[in-house]
Amino acid sequence: MTWAESFYHVSVAAGAQQGLLTAAQAERAGAGPADLGRLADAGLIWEHDWSVYQLAVSPLSFQRASMRAAWLALRPGDFAWERPSAAHDDAVLSHHSAARFLGLGAMAGATLSFTAPGDADLETPRAVAVHRAALGPEDVVISDGIPVTAPHRTIVDLVRSRTAAEEVGRVVADAARRDLVDLGTLYADLAPDAALYDLPPDGPSFAEHLLGGLPASALPPRNRRGYASLRRPDRVEEVRRGLTRARNGAVEAVLVRDPGFARQVAAQIVGRAEADG
Repeated sequence: MTWAESFYHVSVAAGAQQGLLTAAQAERAGAGPADLGRLADAGLIWEHDWSVYQLAVSPLSFQRASMRAAWLALRPGDFAWERPSAAHDDAVLSHHSAARFLGLGAMAGATLSFTAPGDADLETPRAVAVHRAALGPEDVVISDGIPVTAPHRTIVDLVRSRTAAEEVGRVVADAARRDLVDLGTLYADLAPDAALYDLPPDGPSFAEHLLGGLPASALPPRNRRGYASLRRPDRVEEVRRGLTRARNGAVEAVLVRDPGFARQVAAQIVGRAEADG
């Protein structure tokens, strides 16, 4: 095979995978180790790691290409389109690697972390950690073709893996500011196991533990509501009781009939007041 023919086969296969392919995939496409060596010497491809090669014209940044390369290396013989069609049934970038990929906090780590089903048949490349756990469709987002745990699931995983509170707090603060998580839902999911993960069980202490001095004014409306419910529950309850005594009969009836809605309205009022100073 000429270098032009081998480059054609490599380009077609890698082009369907954002410019990356494994040595095993290249072999299936008709390009062996010697062909890859010639293409690398010509500057047309370069080796990332884990016997994964990247086209020189690939648009992926080094960080994203490294994460994509690690994902491919978990199943080096399978092309991306041959892997499970449902992202949560395959390996998903997770924990500190997901936070870094999503631009949340300032997470560092010498390894890349993935979460995969317990029965997934995966390789274990160097400097890659695979956590075995079930994920649901709502736990995964696709970004730049890479399956990554959603911000909410990423934070839950960081807490459960006992990541330092300061690091988790920066991730939570960034996600809350960008409206990528709902603070109220996050608390509801973590509170039942608070003691297990050394988290304060009550809302005000939980908020202080993870949000520190983050002001309500830095948050979008949804999270101002969650912020108020966590930090100022007594004030929210006081406002809720006041709302249910409204003089408008129709409004009063709705708020009395639906206490949950009344609490949300009250939390929104308190959160707005906190944001306005």
